[in-house]
Amino acid sequence: MKLRSFKNRVPVFLSIGIFLICLAGSLQAKEKPQDAMDRIRSFSITILEKALQNENAFIRSAAARAAGESENSALIPLLKKAARDSYHTTRLFALQGMKNISVDEARSLAIHMSKDLNVWVRGAAIEMLGDLGDGASGNIIRPHLESPDRAVRYSAAGALFKLGDRSELKVLLGGLKGGNSTDRYQAIGYLGKIGTEEVVPYLKNLLEGDEDEIVFYTLKAIGKNADIDLLPQLIQLTEHQNPSLRYQSALVLGELSGVSGLDTLRALCKDKDAMVRLSAAVALSKKGSDDCREVFSDGIKDADYGIRSTTARVLGDLELPGKEQLLAVALADENIRVRTSATRAVGMMGGAKAFPLLLSKLEDSQEVVRTYAAGNLIKLMK
Repeated sequence: MKLRSFKNRVPVFLSIGIFLICLAGSLQAKEKPQDAMDRIRSFSITILEKALQNENAFIRSAAARAAGESENSALIPLLKKAARDSYHTTRLFALQGMKNISVDEARSLAIHMSKDLNVWVRGAAIEMLGDLGDGASGNIIRPHLESPDRAVRYSAAGALFKLGDRSELKVLLGGLKGGNSTDRYQAIGYLGKIGTEEVVPYLKNLLEGDEDEIVFYTLKAIGKNADIDLLPQLIQLTEHQNPSLRYQSALVLGELSGVSGLDTLRALCKDKDAMVRLSAAVALSKKGSDDCREVFSDGIKDADYGIRSTTARVLGDLELPGKEQLLAVALADENIRVRTSATRAVGMMGGAKAFPLLLSKLEDSQEVVRTYAAGNLIKLMK
């Protein structure tokens, strides 16, 4: 079976190799830059189209997400097709990706998918109607307050709040008290997305609880809505025995303005847990500090592929000199998850330095990596 699988991939590898060789030859022959770009774009679209036809749902989901990351209107038909996929994650990524390309198409798709059979897709569609909808969207959203699924009810309440109807805030506030931790996390998450002065105090109160999981979810929800009043509490949480709370509180410290929390973050760069060290370095970078830069180079070579993958992913968001060199290391990693994260991070980085890195991944041995490289190359050539 493995031999047959490899043989099936040989034509794909050969076609990509031939394309890249021809591209190099054309460029050497002084082909017009626009002609070369058009050919790369066309080839990349073909990669995405083939990926969406794959029997593997994971690959199809990657095609939908990568198409959305391209931000290219030529891929709207592909996303519409992905929105009809049998796998719910593919449909979800298609909906989310459409928002990056066309608000009108995303709104239309959200209306249709608010009736999706999958609870998470349905919830995401309702949430999007709150983000993109108008007054008429309330009539579509309101019936979902009666849904038997908590996640859908919370999504509807949050969407209505964003549209100016605060009457159902009680649905989310009630969700903070009832159900299991997953149900409560949903309510916490929607309150965090609302993020107004009216709701943030309810989240702050949850930080006083003794359930580590709920405190962790609450820190994530507060995120960029943190203010200086939280500083003492955040510093205390960075000393918690649970490393998840230490690293999440470090990330929130990075959202505070000015020099607040700098000494605490510097100390966390020496934490025994790699995720805590990485989060502290990210927070310091966001605050404009040059401290702990070595954490990124250490993380990209960590023995744990999860740390290598996370390091590559966060580099895409940071203004870090020379980060393309670290991402180049991650792009050559033996682990597919690390290479995938690095490919998407290079796309987020953008710029001239990203182009050759992404182009090289069109010949990666794994289709999911080639797919993300294709989507981000299309974005780069906008």
